[in-house]
Amino acid sequence: MRNGQLCWFKLFCAIEYWIAWQVINKLKRPSKKQDYGIFGEIGRDGRAAFIILLQSLDALGLLEINKQELQGSMDKLSTPEAKDAHFECISAYEKFATQRLISDSREVKAEYLSCLKHLSSLLDAEGTKQYRGTTLQELKDEIKHVEHDISSSRMRKQKLSQQRVPT
Repeated sequence: MRNGQLCWFKLFCAIEYWIAWQVINKLKRPSKKQDYGIFGEIGRDGRAAFIILLQSLDALGLLEINKQELQGSMDKLSTPEAKDAHFECISAYEKFATQRLISDSREVKAEYLSCLKHLSSLLDAEGTKQYRGTTLQELKDEIKHVEHDISSSRMRKQKLSQQRVPT
């Protein structure tokens, strides 16, 4: 990818992020009917917007790494924009993880896991032990926890589908 293509991709990710954030903010407003939490009655739309938000931040972080590689500056291993994007992804998840519609979604957890792994890899490559008050070990522990959650969720789903199959 050339610099011009990277700029277009970055713009696209930024627009995607902005649109997803607008949808989430709209869904956060309490409805006149009954309060069903942040994503109310339209949880699927909220989950989809949230997944897009996490994907956009993860992609922005990866884009910054690619940009540095193209510029030939990976020898200093400093990627503050990439770390910021991945950290924002993690922060967004943590902000909304209390909402059951989000925290139970394997798709959301998979995007969160991707951000965790990318930030952990960046910190590990730099030899950094802490970033914005979060230690590298805390990130690694969270990665294990989320991987376990996703695995457990898959196993539960498989068991349920096996129980439904007539013998």
